[in-house]
Order: sequence, then C-alpha cells, then structure tokens
Amino acid sequence: MLRRLEELDRLDLRNPDPEQVLWPDGRSSRHDPRAWQPGPSRALGTDPWWRRHKRGSALLAVVVLAGGWFAAPHAGEWSSSLSSARVAAGEPHPPSSGSSSRQLPAVALTDIPRSDRFAFLATQDDSAAPVTFDPCRPIHYVVRDRAGVGPGGREVIDAAVSEVSRATGLRFVDDGSTDEAPSKDRALYQPQRYGERWAPVLIAWSDAREEPELEGNTAGLGGGLPVRDTHGRLTYVSGNVWLDTDALAPDLSTAGGARGVQAVVMHELAHVLGAAHVPSSRELMNAESSGQTSFGVGDRYALSVLGNGECVPGL
Repeated sequence: MLRRLEELDRLDLRNPDPEQVLWPDGRSSRHDPRAWQPGPSRALGTDPWWRRHKRGSALLAVVVLAGGWFAAPHAGEWSSSLSSARVAAGEPHPPSSGSSSRQLPAVALTDIPRSDRFAFLATQDDSAAPVTFDPCRPIHYVVRDRAGVGPGGREVIDAAVSEVSRATGLRFVDDGSTDEAPSKDRALYQPQRYGERWAPVLIAWSDAREEPELEGNTAGLGGGLPVRDTHGRLTYVSGNVWLDTDALAPDLSTAGGARGVQAVVMHELAHVLGAAHVPSSRELMNAESSGQTSFGVGDRYALSVLGNGECVPGL
C-alpha cells in the first residue's frame, strides 16, 4: 500500500515587531505590568516566523510498526516565520502574573550535538540565548475544530502536546475548544474571550479558503508570538498553528496516518516554542520530511534548551 502523507508548515520570520513594555519610571515589565508603551521595533533575525510545510508529490512507503501501518514520508519541504503582534500605548493588557518557580522540573541538558542537528528561530539581541517561553507559567492552548476532522484530530493534538511537554519540561494546559478564527494579526490579549491573561496558543484546523497560504502544497502554518520588556529581552507568550483540514484529516482514519499527522503537529509546536529547521534527516525538525516521526537527538537538545528559559513573573 502506497499513500501520501501531507504535512505542514512554513515559518517565514517576517521581521516581527514584538511588543515592548515600558514603565514611566523605568521599571521592568518583569515586575510591574501596569503601563505599556510600544518601544522601537527590532527584527528577530533573518529567518521568517510563520513556518509552512509544502506537501511533496512523492508517494509514501508504508512499513509495519508495532502492529500497525505507519506511513513514512519521503519528500516535503519544511520552512518557517515569526509574527509581530503589538499592544499600543494605552491599550488594555494582562495584569501581572507568573511565578519565579518552574511549573515542571527542567529537562537535563545533554551534550551539545553537531550544529547540523539543532537550531533556534530567534536569539536575544545581546546574546546567543534563544527566545523562549516562560517555564514558570503554564502554556495554555485551545483548539478550533472543523467539520470532517472528528475526535481523532483532538487525540493527535493532545498526544503531540504531551510529547513536546516531556521534551521541554514545559507545562501545557488544555483550555478546550474555541471558535476563534486564526489570524496573522491575532491579538495577544483578548479578555472577553480568554480572561485576564495572554491569549492561549491557538491550534486551528483550517483550509485554503480561510487562509490562502494553505493553497496548493502547503498543509499548515505556525509560530510563536513574543513580547519585549524594558531590558530588551524577548519572551514568547502565545502562538498560532494552522492545520489544513483537507490535507491532514484523511490521514486520521488509520493508526499509521494518525501517527504521521502527530509528527507534523509536534514539528509545528516545536516551531511555536522556537526550534528552527536543521539539515540532518535524523531530526524531526529537518527541512524535508524523511520518515522521522519522533524527536531526534538534536531536536531533544534544542527543546530542552527552549524549556530552560528565564522566569518572567511580571509579564
């Protein structure tokens, strides 16, 4: 049996313009998030931020794995990007929250793999430290469903989230379903919909009619949304993932197909957290799908680093 597994993603880091939090008295947003003013924009680097995966035309060989059929992708092109949501001066923003204690134990860092096996989407302006989520607050996520996906879609997403949590030591909280439509101009603060906090990561089943970039060989989009404090340090607070219903939902009908879609969601969530593409075909974050469905050595190293970011209790 031969079949094609359509996967996702394109992250074109499009010169994000992260929010900056400036207090009139010079205090940091880490300690007092009561006054917001947008600071000067700074690009996060040369890579794009919305990641797109183009579906290749190659057929996928099927192999037997653990009693089930597993579709191993052979071709495809992964790429990526980083968005620029802003909160203008005087606009509402979340009240101070967070902690100085981790939600989950950190994943121990292993020996650094070869440079072709891990990479980060964005680093801090003054160092090589990658931009990360705050490990001392949970990462909330919601799922926007679509007709034709069924319960298998939620199962695949939840399984992917669990794998990413284990690899990072970051705690994820499932906030259930939402009717929010995905948008590249998504507001980071939506109190009427999500309460007094940053908007959760949105994982949305979508299609090319709603998002034209899903047309053709593109099966999904995704990336993290950062803010900047008065020290200039960037921290991801939310993110977006688009999943092409037409491309991916049919694969959910078999165990092997679902495993392949799970790998796609894992790849996308790793982009949301800040992992970039790598040349090595032994990594799930390889720019071309080569049959890898679990995180490789380099993937796990990158994700452990991304899970060891700084706590930002005032964000």
